Amino acid sequence: MDTGVDADHPELAGKVIATRNFTEEPDAGDNLGHGTHVAATIAAGGATHRGDAPDARLIAGKVCAARFGCLESAILAGMQWAAEQGARVVNMSLGGPDEPGTDLREQAVQRLSAEHGTLFVVASGDDGAREGVGVARHRGRRAGGRRGRPR
Repeated sequence: MDTGVDADHPELAGKVIATRNFTEEPDAGDNLGHGTHVAATIAAGGATHRGDAPDARLIAGKVCAARFGCLESAILAGMQWAAEQGARVVNMSLGGPDEPGTDLREQAVQRLSAEHGTLFVVASGDDGAREGVGVARHRGRRAGGRRGRPR
């Protein structure tokens, strides 16, 4: 879930198997470059660089737009779509502050993980705030970190 993806990028050749646009923009293409950058970091096939999971196949949900940003409704719809498509891992490099309590996105992560077994990898702490980030839990497993150094 990001700003879309350039499925014709040489590093992603043959890797993008589905796309869907949840924004007001006309297509699922990446007008900002962030989604393509993240997708290549994950799955680049070695044209120039090799990603962390070069054998991965990608479905790309465009939930952020240049003009409107990342609307909550688009993010939630994209999360639901990805889980229903059978995605085993969903990357959400969206950033932004965390609010007290459990918000709708956190509720969706918990519900969709339980229903579909999908692992959501969600950016945290990349909004410029000085605070550290908290601990994420899924099925009793713990993953956490602090800004600048893993725990």
